[in-house]
Amino acid sequence: MSDPLEQQFHHAMLSLYDAAADLKPPFKSTRFLNMVRERGGKGAAIQLLSGTKPSDGFTELFLRGRDKLKLTVEYLVLQAEWKSLFTEDQLAIARKRLIAVECPLPGEAS
Repeated sequence: MSDPLEQQFHHAMLSLYDAAADLKPPFKSTRFLNMVRERGGKGAAIQLLSGTKPSDGFTELFLRGRDKLKLTVEYLVLQAEWKSLFTEDQLAIARKRLIAVECPLPGEAS
């Protein structure tokens, strides 16, 4: 992971875990954390976006309120600074999952 943008994205993925762990009650997805540590942030995001349905973490955060979806991989990859790391198909999957639960996309008024 020598690309500076990928390194920054990796840290952003770890920040998602930290922010979710700070929720009341905390949400600590050790599966997510281990995936990021093993595959790197970009690799973990690609794996999560390649599934046929949203992850258990996405569902858990949705159940805690739509505003918590800002802590999902789907929301993160759609932010302008990270889009170049992903294919149009991967971004479309993220967009579709958020739209399906009526979550405003990054950059839209909420």
